[in-house]
Amino acid sequence: MVADCSTDTANILDQFGADCFFVIGWSGGGPHALACAALLPQRVIAASTIASPAPYGSQNLDWQAGQDKETIEKVQAALADPDELQSLLEREEPKFAQVTGDQIIAALGDLPDVDKAVLSGPLGAFLADNIREAYRNGFWGLFDDNIAFVRDWGFDLSRIKVPVTVWQGAKDRMVPFAHGQWLADNVRDARAHLLAEHGHLSLAVGSFDKILDDLIASGKR
Repeated sequence: MVADCSTDTANILDQFGADCFFVIGWSGGGPHALACAALLPQRVIAASTIASPAPYGSQNLDWQAGQDKETIEKVQAALADPDELQSLLEREEPKFAQVTGDQIIAALGDLPDVDKAVLSGPLGAFLADNIREAYRNGFWGLFDDNIAFVRDWGFDLSRIKVPVTVWQGAKDRMVPFAHGQWLADNVRDARAHLLAEHGHLSLAVGSFDKILDDLIASGKR
């Protein structure tokens, strides 16, 4: 489950002799950042989520409304049967395991123009490199994430006492805008940057310097 990442994170910090840290989670990293904020309160200085999903089944949230077709298919497969999700990811694996920067826009499907624009530059090649590396040993990391996100995350958002900032773009088709609004409303004292001009990918590129500056500043409050 998502909460398990906090133990891994604590062990890594111990290896580096780090008592405390800031944490940022982009997209599927968002729930893991929130898990660290909830479960490692003595070590997390402040946390930020970028285009993060909210917990599946959250009240007052239509979780899949506005999602692109590819994301909907993965979520429905994860909800239906792990074997169905495995079959879907097996079919997709050849497309992603060898993807290049020139192919990344087509591979990711129905993207808004703001996301396509950032992928036509250095981010496209960088993201393609990361995807190929993620698939180097197969799709099982993606499989685990898809299952974990639609199940109990293993922690309560109400346990979060450290500063949290929620960043979300209104043009996001992977994690729709309503997820960011829900997190902003349901993580106690969360500060929100809900940006009309950004999508799922452009937000992390176009605002990352601001996100880092804001994260460090929030830890000093």
